[in-house]
Amino acid sequence: MHRIVRVAPNSLPRFEARRGAVVLEFIIAMPVLFTAFLAIFEFGFLALVVENGTHAVNEGAREGAKLWGSSVSVDNNLAGNYDPTANDDIADQIALAMDTILNIFNLEVRQNGVSDNPGRANVLVVIERGVTTARRGDNTLTCNRTGPAPGAGEIVVTLCFPIVDQTAPSTGLGNPVPNWLAPFGFNLTAYRFEMSARSELE
Repeated sequence: MHRIVRVAPNSLPRFEARRGAVVLEFIIAMPVLFTAFLAIFEFGFLALVVENGTHAVNEGAREGAKLWGSSVSVDNNLAGNYDPTANDDIADQIALAMDTILNIFNLEVRQNGVSDNPGRANVLVVIERGVTTARRGDNTLTCNRTGPAPGAGEIVVTLCFPIVDQTAPSTGLGNPVPNWLAPFGFNLTAYRFEMSARSELE
């Protein structure tokens, strides 16, 4: 036995029109959704990098407080040498302890053009204790301590780096944070991470 199915005369054209409307809605909504996804990922990266930098500067201050009372020299580097790879003084040891943490996000404590990895953005570390100041990392960066100068029995470690590496501002290669939203008018190249941590000497 055959069953006869009757189709309303206007049902097929209405279905075709609806399918066209769905495609049009998708075309209109796609740029907004794509931008929203990029923003979620970019700000997620930013939050992770800020957390990583905060952890690194805190560890640097802790390492400095632990090492400062030792017999190791504070800063053996000659003037203008900000590279920590000699690892023969307290400033080098603080910088390399921070470097281990920062490597996760393509950051490194290296002097610009000396022993650095071109695929990683360089940072600057400033170590202060009383009148003694040691610098390690990229000497082309400016770095200002946040908060007061170190008091008696304190060490202050300051970490600075650009949020987006200026050498590749739109590709995201070697950057701590990709600059994916730059084509949409939200550019991170003017921003930088700058944080200080202080610790009492042990």
